[in-house]
Amino acid sequence: MNRLLIASLDRFGPLRDSVRDDLLACSQEVERFEPGQVIAPVGARSRLRLLARGLAVKQLELADGGRQIFGVATPGDLIDLGGLYVGLDHEVRALGVCETRMTTAHELRTLLRAHPNLLAALCRAVLTEAQQQRNWMVGLGRRTAAARAANLFCEVYWRQSVLRLAGERKCDFPAVQADIADALGLSVVHVHRVLRGLRDEGLATLRNGVLSIGDWEGLARLGGFDPERLKPQQEPSDSVSRPSGA
Repeated sequence: MNRLLIASLDRFGPLRDSVRDDLLACSQEVERFEPGQVIAPVGARSRLRLLARGLAVKQLELADGGRQIFGVATPGDLIDLGGLYVGLDHEVRALGVCETRMTTAHELRTLLRAHPNLLAALCRAVLTEAQQQRNWMVGLGRRTAAARAANLFCEVYWRQSVLRLAGERKCDFPAVQADIADALGLSVVHVHRVLRGLRDEGLATLRNGVLSIGDWEGLARLGGFDPERLKPQQEPSDSVSRPSGA
């Protein structure tokens, strides 16, 4: 697990050797979750929970029993960064069968005090997550229903394909129509019509937990999908951060 954690954090700027050594020495706890189980509840503090297998969603439950999904987590994601210094203000729930691995809160605090390089990487991870959530918010506010679904499908497929977890135009997406409705701010009836439209136009099909992409270019164009918005934030190079002639 610790090597997977290092690989995940390396995306946000190279870790120093001393950080890698201490991460390799950390203890780990493995947990497994069935679909629908809460992985990290509201108020949970960060323990560098790493999603090792499966898909999960970040969501807020409303007083009337409704919910808003505002993010999908794929393997390799750190899913509790919102609880780094304060408790999570949302919950993370398993979409399918999931496995997570994490360290202890005490070890995490010790690592952060000892390694500013690790803290900087985690800060960039939080900024990346915030960027992705802004993109999600823009979609809810300004995209049509079909464009919202297309963008969601593109994101789910692209993120798994980067990890080599997707097949030839196919990937796991164990979401039911109620999940998609809560992610897109639509009714289940509306989602049914949208999914049927995407299928009839040959763009994408969701069946039995498998997302099949029929026309990637068309789907990305409809959804206004831009993979640059999903790429990890990294430390600026000297050539970017320094003024000309400095």
